[in-house]
Amino acid sequence: MQSARIAAGDTPKAISLFDGRTLDGWIQIENNAASRSSGWVVKDGAMSSTGAGRGVIYTANDYSHFRLEFTMRHVSGNPDHQACVLIFCSRPRAGEKPLDALGGIQFQVPKGGHWDYRPGMNNDGGREFTRITKPPFDEHAWSSVEIIADATKGTARMAVAQPPGTKAVEVLAFNDPTAGKAGPIAWQMHNAGLFDEYKDITIELEPKDDRLITTR
Repeated sequence: MQSARIAAGDTPKAISLFDGRTLDGWIQIENNAASRSSGWVVKDGAMSSTGAGRGVIYTANDYSHFRLEFTMRHVSGNPDHQACVLIFCSRPRAGEKPLDALGGIQFQVPKGGHWDYRPGMNNDGGREFTRITKPPFDEHAWSSVEIIADATKGTARMAVAQPPGTKAVEVLAFNDPTAGKAGPIAWQMHNAGLFDEYKDITIELEPKDDRLITTR
């Protein structure tokens, strides 16, 4: 596994998680094994869902304290649902059926819906989540997203800018120390018929500044 620790005094650097050409560094759970239809492909330089069915694609490495930044848009859905990012996930074990949504904490982008998929929970999380604002974003337009999360504290915050490059607004915050765990980051295709696109995906490990930098 890639280390999620940076030595004191080092300057944090963003690491690319997607090369724009392949799905190297990501693992997908097949959504429709019978038809051998992949849930995710690379299309026009973006990591794109195919609408094949409910499932996830997740990072080959685990992360604990990080700043995740990416650009995304929700293309279409029938039935429709916001695009979904999962953090604090449980990595599937060899020979075992993966947890639904990897048992993670869901941030819906760009508008800030949410869900708690931990075993025994499977609900909207209640007070764990705080909607900071309900922005009038067009989910079909490109947005830039920043999520800063710390598994040691069980905290995460999300800011979104639309269009990309403009000043972001904080949309959603999460706080539950019992939920924090080092694990993969995932995109979730909530149901069949959803088409979402992600690109410009980078991660900063052990950020020294836990404030959202895109809102400044």
